[in-house]
Amino acid sequence: MAARRANVRDLNRTRDKILAAALTEFSAKGFAGARVDAIARRARVNKRMLYYCFGVKQDLYREVLRRKINQRADLIDSTPDKFADALLYLYKLAGADLDFVRLMEWEAIDNGRGKLVAADERRALFEKAVARLRRAQRDGFLPKQVDLAQLFISMLALVIFPMVMPQMIRLITGMEPGDPRFVRRRAAFLRWIGERMSIDPDARSAAAVKANRRRIDSPVGATRLKPRIHQSRKLAGLR
Repeated sequence: MAARRANVRDLNRTRDKILAAALTEFSAKGFAGARVDAIARRARVNKRMLYYCFGVKQDLYREVLRRKINQRADLIDSTPDKFADALLYLYKLAGADLDFVRLMEWEAIDNGRGKLVAADERRALFEKAVARLRRAQRDGFLPKQVDLAQLFISMLALVIFPMVMPQMIRLITGMEPGDPRFVRRRAAFLRWIGERMSIDPDARSAAAVKANRRRIDSPVGATRLKPRIHQSRKLAGLR
């Protein structure tokens, strides 16, 4: 019994090593460019063991994606409801997992409009993310009129672009996306954007109207307003 448990542990460790090596290889070269031989060498296992654990290359790629998607499903559950906090949270996640970002870049280049691996699982993940935004909208953290699907796309663009286009970040700012100075400035900007996105324009307008009414109705406001009214009548030829 003990020997069987030890064998299971060894097999699980081997699978984890293969998956880690596969993620590195796929993110560096894409699915088309990655080679099973290179993955096996990186994991320090023979190809026969790799095939035994995962089957062909596409099955291995699918498992790498499946695990990443499952990780993100758990992370979505812990995303803050406040929009500014959610943006910063996603920015931190993107910066901490560049392999997955590059994996998605390669997929876009290699696959074009072809059938995606684990498409249903990813669609469900995105629907879950939009559902969380809907809950935040219902609870008053987002304006009622915002298109939530477009908002989620924009969130992804805001947090991922520096990692996807590092050369443009260097040209624009003179810094690398991972430079602590850039990270601080980007985080500050995302919070600024997030806080303004969280303000409902209708509610803001109503608040401004109320504040203006209070100012006019106050004794001081009424005193200040009289000369302006008198001046306006004078200019119009009224007495």
